[in-house]
Amino acid sequence: MDQYLIVEPDNGRVDLGTAPRMYEIGEIVPAAMPELKGVMPMLYAVEHPEPQLPAIEAIAARDLQEGLAPRVCALIETNASSETLMRHISDTIALPREPEGYSVFRFYDPRVARNLGWVLRPEQLSLMFEPVQRWRYFSGGGWLTVERPAVPPTERLSPSADQWATLRRLHLIEQALKSIRDAGESVDERTPRQLDALFTKGARYRLAGEDLVVFAVQGLLVSPNLDRHPTVAAALQSGQTSSYSEITALWTDENWAQIAQEAALYA
Repeated sequence: MDQYLIVEPDNGRVDLGTAPRMYEIGEIVPAAMPELKGVMPMLYAVEHPEPQLPAIEAIAARDLQEGLAPRVCALIETNASSETLMRHISDTIALPREPEGYSVFRFYDPRVARNLGWVLRPEQLSLMFEPVQRWRYFSGGGWLTVERPAVPPTERLSPSADQWATLRRLHLIEQALKSIRDAGESVDERTPRQLDALFTKGARYRLAGEDLVVFAVQGLLVSPNLDRHPTVAAALQSGQTSSYSEITALWTDENWAQIAQEAALYA
């Protein structure tokens, strides 16, 4: 089984040092979106994994530790030819949208890939993988492996309206996750989905930007029913002279402890 690497060159060079250079397959440009040429990721063949993979992992680990956008995106295992793999990835990047046109689906970015297991249905994931047997991306604990689902693929990758909305919120979810980790709080595989529900709720109150992220983080750390507490509900009312994040930033730890205790009653 052959191995390939997707690299985001805009985030930095992947210099393997003394290890052999990877063979460049080319830039992954969707045929439906030729205007993207020059700004898309690159596909490389990993022909000498024993010396190359440790160097690749060191780069991925350094970017993650320093909080940088990942240049090492995905390590792929496949029996398909490089031409078939290139065509499949480029076609998947150009995701058709209704009623016409295409959107760029950055499914190869590890910040997106790690959420697709709960956003997409198994048959959609099966189509997204198709010629790929295993998809790996780097995380804090090393390489995480995603196997191609053992279900027949759907005919076309057509996300529902709810799935589209979640895909557009993934960058906000990642921003909230960082805030939670920076606060020393733990997260698990359920956290992104819980945050997505809180973002949906916050949008109903016309929150946006920093206010929306703050509301979602507070909802996760305090209570998902945070908005039902009278003090919080008042801060969410329109027509305030200060923003939601400014208002809640003035509350003390004692205020929050009381809100958490009382919000627990709103089942």
